[in-house]
Amino acid sequence: MKLFYAFAAWIAMGTVLGAGILMAVKGNPWLLIAGLVGFVIAVGKIGCMPH
Repeated sequence: MKLFYAFAAWIAMGTVLGAGILMAVKGNPWLLIAGLVGFVIAVGKIGCMPH
């Protein structure tokens, strides 16, 4: 189940960052910044936890 959550987190963050890049190109970078902060938190929580 943890693998499923990891896949879901990566897909969600990829979607948010992709949408944020598209919005940043149009001059609205708030979603990209929020996505970057969320990505750092998610990767830190999932990828850096001791096993």
